[in-house]
Amino acid sequence: MSALKKERVEYRVTAEEKLALEEAAILSSTTVSRFISETMAQKVEAVILERKRLLVSHEQWKNVMFALENPPEPTELMKEIFGSAMEETWKVTVNR
Repeated sequence: MSALKKERVEYRVTAEEKLALEEAAILSSTTVSRFISETMAQKVEAVILERKRLLVSHEQWKNVMFALENPPEPTELMKEIFGSAMEETWKVTVNR
């Protein structure tokens, strides 16, 4: 059961935009109102999720900056991996 929709949003569009909206609604087998509502809801959710994903607290930011500015000493395994990677040479052959 969907929530009762009482709120109204009005805005102006050009004649071309209105025709495009009507065409998109027809192609989506829905009404213009439902097409706008569903499209808007998807965009709203995407913007909010993206914004929240990018937000970090001041304490989290300080911790990230501290870790970047004060990396731990490499382990023996890391030194071994880095050393072997530097010894190898790579040859690339392009076949035409």
